[in-house]
Amino acid sequence: MVAQAVTGQGPWAEYLGHFDRLIGDKRTGETFSEIVQGIINGGSLVCQRIAAHSSLLSEAKDGAQRVIRLAKGESTKRSDLEAEHLVAALCQRGLEQLAKSVVDELWLIADPSDLRKPYATEMPALMQVKALDGKLVLGYRTLNVLGVTPGRRGILYHRLFSSVAEEFLSEPLEIQRGLKTVSQAVRPLKEKMAVSWIVDRGFDDVAVWRTIWEQEEHLVCRISHTERLVAYQTVEGQWLDGDVAAAQEHLRPMASARTEMVVRRGRQKKEKRQRVTAEIRTCPLRLTYDTAVRREGEGEQVHQTLWLVEVEILRSTLKPWLLITDWPVEDAQSAVRIFRM
Repeated sequence: MVAQAVTGQGPWAEYLGHFDRLIGDKRTGETFSEIVQGIINGGSLVCQRIAAHSSLLSEAKDGAQRVIRLAKGESTKRSDLEAEHLVAALCQRGLEQLAKSVVDELWLIADPSDLRKPYATEMPALMQVKALDGKLVLGYRTLNVLGVTPGRRGILYHRLFSSVAEEFLSEPLEIQRGLKTVSQAVRPLKEKMAVSWIVDRGFDDVAVWRTIWEQEEHLVCRISHTERLVAYQTVEGQWLDGDVAAAQEHLRPMASARTEMVVRRGRQKKEKRQRVTAEIRTCPLRLTYDTAVRREGEGEQVHQTLWLVEVEILRSTLKPWLLITDWPVEDAQSAVRIFRM
C-alpha cells in the first residue's frame, strides 16, 4: 500500500498556517513548507532525500542546499525558526486541539529517548548514546511529552540535550524542567480534566513522583526498583513494612482483559498483532518520602497511598509489567483502566 504524498493544499496548508507567525518572508515560508513535506514523504532527515521528496525542491538545482541553509539558519534571518520557537508553536497547537475534547481526563505520555547520529562529525556537543544492539554511538538525548485524549493528541514538550554541552547540569534536572513546563502549559485544561502522567522505568524516581503530586496530577509508572521501601497490605488485610519485592508476594487477582497486542506466543518465531489475555493483580502500598529529596533545604515526611499493579500477558514471551499508581485500583473496572493507560 503506497501512502498518499503530502501536498500543499487543504488540511496540510491549514496545519502549516499555525507557523506563519514565525515566517518573515515568502521564500522562507515556501522552503519551510517544502522541507516538512519532504521529511514526511521521504521518511528521512537526510537533506538530499528531503529535497528529492519535495515537489518544488526536487526540481531545483540546489534543492538540498536550500534545506541545509535553512537548517543552519543562513536563510532565515528575518524568521524565528529556532527549535524553541517551533516547539512552542507545536505545543500551542496541541493545547488548542486537546482543549476541544469533551472528556474529563488528560493523559501525558512522557518519553526520554535517544536520537542516534552514528555518522555525524560536525554536529555540536555529540554525546554517546545506546544503539539498538546495545553498542554506544554518537547522538543526543531527548525528552518528549505527548498529550492524549480520545481521538486527539498533541505534542506538548520536546527538548534535545547533551551531557557534554557546556550548559548541561543533569538529566534529572532536565526531567524536572519538563514536568513543570508541561504542567504550567496544561493549567487551563486542569479546570475540567484530571491529568495523569504515564511514564516508563526512567521515571522510577521519588523526586519525579513528588513533583507530579505537588502539581496535583496523577501517576502511572512502570518500575524497576523493587528494593524500594514501602508498607504493603497483605491478603489478610494486615499492613507490613518491607519493599516492593515483598509486596509482590501479596498481589491479589483483580481483573482479566482481552485485547490485541504485538507479541510472540508459544513457538512463534516472530512477533505479530494478535488477541491476548492480560491478568491483572494488585496490592495496596504506602510510600513515605521526604519532600526535599534532590532539593536544597529542609523538607517534611509525607505519606502517599499507592497501588502496585502487575500485568501478565498470558502465554506470551513478555515479562510481566510492574506498575505503581496513585489512582485507586479496587475493582475490575479500575484495574483494566490502569492496564489501558
